[in-house]
Amino acid sequence: MIKLMKRILAVSGKYKRRIQVAFVFSLLKSLLAKAPIMLAFLALAGFYEGTLAAVDCLWYGIAMAACVLLQVVFHHIADRLQSAAGFMVFSDMRMELGAHLRRMPMGYFTEGNIGKISSVLSSDMVFIEENCMHDIANMMSYTFAQAILVLWLAFLNPWLGLAALVVVLIIWQLGRASLGSTLAHSDIRQEQSEALTRAVLDYVEGIGIAKTFNLLGERSAQLTENFARSRKVSIEFEESQAPWMRALYLVCGLGSVLMIPLSLWLYGRGQLSITFLLGVLLFVFDLFGPIKALYSQATRLTVMNACMDRIEAVLAQPELPDRG
Repeated sequence: MIKLMKRILAVSGKYKRRIQVAFVFSLLKSLLAKAPIMLAFLALAGFYEGTLAAVDCLWYGIAMAACVLLQVVFHHIADRLQSAAGFMVFSDMRMELGAHLRRMPMGYFTEGNIGKISSVLSSDMVFIEENCMHDIANMMSYTFAQAILVLWLAFLNPWLGLAALVVVLIIWQLGRASLGSTLAHSDIRQEQSEALTRAVLDYVEGIGIAKTFNLLGERSAQLTENFARSRKVSIEFEESQAPWMRALYLVCGLGSVLMIPLSLWLYGRGQLSITFLLGVLLFVFDLFGPIKALYSQATRLTVMNACMDRIEAVLAQPELPDRG
């Protein structure tokens, strides 16, 4: 995932700073999203210890409202920066691709590459510009949120923090393995998308000849076969992810559940106070939510990676030498 983020930032050019600022606001949004839980913990601790006054409740309420309001503001700013940046980056990239195609030999266009060019412009670039900035910012946000939750648990009790870290590392290994499996299927998926685009273009361009010689049935069968192949490849792409996602969700669920008996055991040994036990119970079932959401969206990153490979392959084609 880090590698793809670097690839996107590498092609963002003059919009790189804008995207980085959006990441900062995503981090602030993550911090504020978890702040109400911590405020609720402080309020419960004060209530249990008998130190909570009416004015304290008022201030905790104001603080929670401020957290929600600032979270909305930061979310809005991050969305404005990153969403617009994605369209701007790929607007410039389309112009760069157009200038590149103008300088390429005609032989490239007569070797069956029209389908590739059309697929890159209408599928690959569109997919990345509509998803990449939003997904990358979300993933940064999920990463920060998970780190905050693990650190908060370590603050409550080091053993709980260590247990949470172990579960996160197991999920991370599962996520890495699933991404490795999906990368190969993403390449196949995008290649089939190109094949389908080429088949549709061939059918439309040759429809006059096909009608003249009564070949519509034969040409339609070829196109129908291509649609069926695309459906098969897309289903296989989803099926390749299903076992990994099932295992990942299972580890997240079991990890959350096991935190409760571990907390009770620590409480029984006097290593965790009742207020800290309440703090654990406040967010234990959301403890691994961020990393689960992170890898739930990671499939789109592998597709973006395949799209970037195909875009860069076209841009890497040699141009005609211009010697004046």
